[in-house]
This record gives sequence, C-alpha cells and structure tokens, in this order.
Amino acid sequence: MDGPSHLLSLKVMRVSRPSLASAWQPFYSSSPSFSAHSTASIMSLQGNTPLSGHPKTLRDFTQATELLTLPASFGAIQLGETFSSCLCVNNEAQVDVESVKMTVEMQTVTAKVLLAEFGGADCRLSVADTLEHVIHHEIKELGQHVLACTVSYRLPPSVRVSTQNQSEDSADPTLQSFRKFYKFVVANPLSVKTKVHTTRSPSAILDIKERDKVFLEVHIQNMTQEPIWFERMIFESADGWEVQDANKVFGGREEDGLFSASMELMHPQDMRQYIYILIPSTLTLEPPIYTPGTSIPLGRLDLSWRSSYGEPGRLLTSMLSRRIPLLSSTPKPHQPASALPPYLKRTVVASSPGSPQRTTTPTTPSRPSSPGPGSRPGSPFKNRPASMGPARVQSPPPTTQSNPLPALDVNLLVTDMDRNAIRVQHPFNVRMTLTVSSFIPFEKRHYNRAVRFAIQYIEPQRKVLPIAPPVQLTTSEPFTRIASPGMPTPTQSPTSTAFSSPVIQQRVLTSSPRQNTVDLAPENTQVLLPLPLSHVASPSNNISYCGPSAMILDPIQLVDVEGQDTGPIPQRKVHAVQEFELTYMALRPGFTTFGGLRILLIEDKFVGVIPGMEDEVQTQQRQMAQVIKEWEVTGEVWISSQ
Repeated sequence: MDGPSHLLSLKVMRVSRPSLASAWQPFYSSSPSFSAHSTASIMSLQGNTPLSGHPKTLRDFTQATELLTLPASFGAIQLGETFSSCLCVNNEAQVDVESVKMTVEMQTVTAKVLLAEFGGADCRLSVADTLEHVIHHEIKELGQHVLACTVSYRLPPSVRVSTQNQSEDSADPTLQSFRKFYKFVVANPLSVKTKVHTTRSPSAILDIKERDKVFLEVHIQNMTQEPIWFERMIFESADGWEVQDANKVFGGREEDGLFSASMELMHPQDMRQYIYILIPSTLTLEPPIYTPGTSIPLGRLDLSWRSSYGEPGRLLTSMLSRRIPLLSSTPKPHQPASALPPYLKRTVVASSPGSPQRTTTPTTPSRPSSPGPGSRPGSPFKNRPASMGPARVQSPPPTTQSNPLPALDVNLLVTDMDRNAIRVQHPFNVRMTLTVSSFIPFEKRHYNRAVRFAIQYIEPQRKVLPIAPPVQLTTSEPFTRIASPGMPTPTQSPTSTAFSSPVIQQRVLTSSPRQNTVDLAPENTQVLLPLPLSHVASPSNNISYCGPSAMILDPIQLVDVEGQDTGPIPQRKVHAVQEFELTYMALRPGFTTFGGLRILLIEDKFVGVIPGMEDEVQTQQRQMAQVIKEWEVTGEVWISSQ
C-alpha cells in the first residue's frame, strides 16, 4: 500500500495453486457410529465391511482432508518455475482518476525485463474501481530478484497539485506517479553435478570407435521441500558430438528408461544418477591432442518437471564441459633438518663466482718441508735430465648431432578382429594399423621423410636362475675341441658370464630361426634388434603368439597432412599409415588379454622431392634399432570352448 498522499493504491499478490489442508484424526474404535462416519469420508480408505481388531479408517496416516487452503506467505520461488502475480490498482479517492498507467519490470543482477505495460491516456478509474492484470515470467536466474511497479495518473481539476509526488515530466504538474519494489530470492531446485570419464581399457584404447568416447555421469538431487515429477530429461550435445542415452531399458520400448513410470517421482533430498555416452562425430586415426587446462564443451541438460500440485518447472543447465587436467610438476625432495647445533656446523667460505664453495677444516702444524732433489749437494742424480714419457693422446670430444631429427609420434589401432570366431585350438588373425606423424623443419622443406619399422613381439622377463658351477670332465676325449672366439665351450655353463656378453647374445639370436637383422645398405650393414623381453609385457597363458619374434615392415614415406597451410611455415606436419596382421592361437577358454608389442625404428632418412636430388641419410649410422613405443596389452577377448 502507498501513502495517504496518493489517490490510488497498489496491491501485488502471488498467484499459486492451493494445497490440501491437513488434520490429525485418531483411530476409531469398533463403534458403529464412528465407523459409519469414517466410511462416508471421501478421503477414507476403509471398506464397507469393517475388520475386527484393526483400525476402522486410515485418515490419520495421510493427515489430509478434503479442504483446500491458500498459502499463508509469499512462499519460495525456485529456478525454472513460472512466476505469476496479480496486480491491482484501486481508486480510493472520492473522484474519478484519468490517464491511469502501470509499468511492471523484473530486475536481476544482470538484466532488466519489461513484463507488462497496461492502461494509458484513455484509461479512467471511477470511484472504488479496480484495474487488474496478471503477469507471468519464467525464472532463469538465481539470486536476488526485484519486481518494480510504476503507477502514473493525472489529478482531477478539483484536487490540489502536490509537488512532492510530481512525475518525472516536470512540464505537466498534474501528472503524478509512485513506484513500488518487491524483492524475493530465487533458490536452486535441483543440484546438478557431473563427472567425466574416459576409456581406460587396453582394448578400448586401441579401438578407433571406443578410444575417443566420453562417459558423462550426472548426479541430480531434489533440493526443494516437495516431491517433483520429471516429465522430460534430454541431453543436447554440443557441435562435434553425438549423444547416446545409457539410461534406457534394454529390450523395452524406446521411451522406457530406468526412471520411468512410478520412478519419475523424486522425493525431497533424493538423488539419482544418469549416464550419457558422447561419441565424436568425426573419427580420426590419430588420437586428438588437447592442451592441458583447456575445457571441451560437451552439451546441455534440458529438464522439465511438475511439482506436487501440477506447477510446471523447466531448467536448462549451462554448458557442461570436460576439463583437461594440468601437468603435475614433481615436487623437490625435502631436505631433513640437521640434528647438529649451529655452532658445531662447518662454516662455508665464500668463493669467487663459478668456483665451488669449500668448508674450513681445523689446521694442524706441519713439519718443515724436506729439500728438493735440486738442493741436495753431492747427489749423483743432480744433473740427470728428467725422464720424458710418450705424450698421451687425448680422445676427441663426442660429436653431437647439430640438427636432431624431429620425434616420431606412433599410434596403434586394432582395425579388424572376429571376436565371435575365437575358439580353443584355433588360430585367429588380428589386423592392426600403425599411424606415424612427425614434422619436417623448414631447412628440409624440399625433402620427404622415409622410415622403416619392425614389429617385435615381446614377452615378460623371467627370473634369472643361479649360475651353476662348470662341470669338470674326468674322461679323456679322443678328439680335440676348438672353441670359437667369443663362444662358450661345452664345459662352460650356458648361463655363465661369457654368455651374458652382448656379442654372444646377438649370435645366439642370429642362429635362431627368428629373423632379427635386416640389410639397410649395399655394404650389407646390419641393425641389431633388442631381446624380445620387457618388464612392460604381461604374461598370458591362454593365448600364444604364432609367428617370428620380429617382423620387418616395408619402408613408408611420410606425406603432408591434408588441410594444413602450404605457405612459408617453420615446419610442416607429415604422416603415414601402414597395416599389418598378426596371428595368435587360443589355448584355454575364458576371458584373457593378449599382446605385448614393440615398435622399432630401423631406418630413417630424408628423400629428395625434386627430381635429381640425392637422398640424405641420417648422419649417425644406426647400429641398434631404436625402441619407439611399447604396448603391454593389445587386446581383450573371450575364448569359447566350442
């Protein structure tokens, strides 16, 4: 209500649905009169035939009556609800009032919205007349809200003009106005929390369809004091993503979900969990690389519900995103405090910059120095010249490669494997794809990079058995044994120290049927491969690898990536794709993992693009193959017994 100085008054009332009145009623006994009264009530759950030894009515369980009651206060307003209010302008003067106009605005921290503007120059209110209007506004923000109402009217000629209530338009003194503000706070009806999970299974990481999937876990909690009924819950994915709803019931209808029918009702403080699977719209052979600390938008969650008395509510969340974690820095080890008191510690003597600091030590008196050889009189070695040995030739400093080759980024994908055909004692093939990418610096812009890889099957390292002492032969042999240089004799144990030499290991590998060397140059230069053992590989007793330990792939040439800028750039990106196939044998039924692969680089050079340009081979000759990457597991399968 406004002050008595105005001819009009303003009333603002919130429009809301009524609720059922509650009243406690005791248990009725077996009295026929009370039982008949309870049965006649519309809220009674009692049948016509009373049960002996039991209450005759259930009205006290619900505490609800057939009466409706209006809210006694303004009540709470939740985010997503539709705010409705009835505005009444009453003429409490004894004369008619003309040019009645009212403007209603909703003010928030960030915006101001015009809700309604009614009346005008032609609007006239008679004595005790009322101007009513109902406004509706969907609440989309949290926090403080202000409903601002401005009423203006023109004074009749018989009323004295008041300068205190004069309108902003000072040119017309008869135009009066007043403003009223109604504040209320909007609360959050639902608590929405999210967690983002990525694939971690070894078989999923090597699958192009499963590698880039993102699993969005959504926790929703009812923060209101009343139960709500969900009508719709849809996840709207962002550009570049396709969403798959994992909350559907398998084998049911399309609209059936885990929280459908009676499960759509959520009581106060209840919490539910929803899962959505996001798949990239475009699949690439190389995994996407994200900068640490960036946020990747995933989508929005569109929710709509109704309260216990049918009031609608709708909520569209902000953009849900996935944040790439920052790289964790390794903390420096903490130095423990010294147990010595300060006066017992050695003092540090300041030295010149660049020289190491030294500590002072207690000095002891030294004896007089003995005379040198030149000061001894009568010595026969006085005039003897000093012996001069041969000068030591210093080894040249190691040469460092001035322009090292850019690193190679290698990734492995399992492209084809028939999981349904894997049975015991039956071989199965696994087709894999190797993707290689790198950069070519600007000074090598007229060259293409050519590489050659070897695929090595690795096994876990076994425990080293204790070395047995050599066996002494007592019987004489009719022939003489000639030991090859560097090879162990029959009297030596195969596990002796002579067998641990790298040369011996390489000769044993060369004599084995597995291929472990490859000719790279016309001079028949060989590249040595490491032993097919690694602490990374995991043992698998259910699947055995069929094939050589190392398989040499064909040379490939890295070409420019499509879509990149062809102008003068510091470096250009190149890539290549190579496929190969491995064969395994299933030994035992059940779920198991297999794999253990190592990628070796055995040749790396630049090939001239311009005709007539010579190839530039890497300056440092590669004697040992370079290990590029290792995989502990390359697949997870179920082996059928039939």
